[in-house]
Amino acid sequence: MTLQLAKLERWAQAGLLLACASLSVPACAVAGEAGLDLVCTGNSYKADGPFPTVETFSLKIDGKKPVIIGGPGSEKPVKARTIASNAIQLKFTTGKFTGEYFNFTGDLFLIHTDGRLTRLTCKPS
Repeated sequence: MTLQLAKLERWAQAGLLLACASLSVPACAVAGEAGLDLVCTGNSYKADGPFPTVETFSLKIDGKKPVIIGGPGSEKPVKARTIASNAIQLKFTTGKFTGEYFNFTGDLFLIHTDGRLTRLTCKPS
C-alpha cells in the first residue's frame, strides 16, 4: 500500500512540475528582456463615490530598467521604483500610488494615496 502511495505521490509531483513549467514560459516571455509596452483601461473607485470613473494608463516594462507609467489626460509618464518582481507579479510605486501588475492575467491594480483603487486590464499597444 505504501509503495502505491509513493508512486502516486511521484506522479502528482511530476504533473505539478509539468504544469508549473508550462505556466512559467509565458511569464518569462512577459518579463523578458524585450519588455512590454501596454495600454491599460479600466475603472477607478472611490470609497464614497457612487459610480466608477473610466481611466486609461500606459505602462512600459523593459527588463531591468525602471517601470514607466503614464496617467490619464496630459500627465507626463513617470518612472516608478520597483518593489518586487517575479514570474507572477510586478509591484512598483510612485509618489501618487502603488501598482501591482499580474503577468498571467494582464491585470493592473493601482492603490492611490488619496484612497482610490483603480483596476485596469492591460493589452499590448
